[in-house]
Amino acid sequence: MPLTPEQEWIVAVCGLIAHADGELSPGESEHVLGMLDERLTRDEHDRWVHLLGDHAALIAAFAELPPPLPVFAEPLLEKAYMMVLADGHASEPELHILERIATDIGVEPAELAEWRARWTEHAAALAEHIVAFAAVLIHHDGTIDPAEAEQFRGLVARLPLAATRKDDLIAAHLAAPPTLGHLGARLAALPRDRRLTVLRALAPLVAASSNADLGRRFFLDLARAAAIPEAQASVLL
Repeated sequence: MPLTPEQEWIVAVCGLIAHADGELSPGESEHVLGMLDERLTRDEHDRWVHLLGDHAALIAAFAELPPPLPVFAEPLLEKAYMMVLADGHASEPELHILERIATDIGVEPAELAEWRARWTEHAAALAEHIVAFAAVLIHHDGTIDPAEAEQFRGLVARLPLAATRKDDLIAAHLAAPPTLGHLGARLAALPRDRRLTVLRALAPLVAASSNADLGRRFFLDLARAAAIPEAQASVLL
């Protein structure tokens, strides 16, 4: 099924931001397409991966998109800002592209600044959720393998949190798992797009475990509790 105009806008703006550092890795292409919360056909997936890899073609495609509906401006730019924060911090080139896109679709700088402040708070809160769930996952079998610890450190390093907070979380959660009541309910209470963001962040930790089968079952049980279909969750692993 072809993407809707709104989905095409999401891919285009997130792709342009991902290109801000001069190149787009295959992993970044998948991250952009993951913003859609959509199972693409193989042909449609491949078409967009090819387009995302061609910066000039992506710019041309962006220029040809019909203007988005005003009601879509804020969720579109929020997706773009999440792409800005994908590596844990907002770089000047990425913010410049975000601001240019906002101007192109009629959003005033003051309004964008207000939205960004709110999105930054949401991103930090979501990062805390991700760290807590990740810590439970790496401790679930009673031992933390070196590969799991390395994946956990790398995950926390890429989250939009202050450096001192990252250090504190890594030290605390490698030593002991957090105490979380009703784990699935806590995840299910998040909006659907944030539940998927948490699961995408956790998926690499499953592969890093020496007991990957147990980790996979834990992951799928968590997804089920969060009302994410097993087929969709399995694709993330």
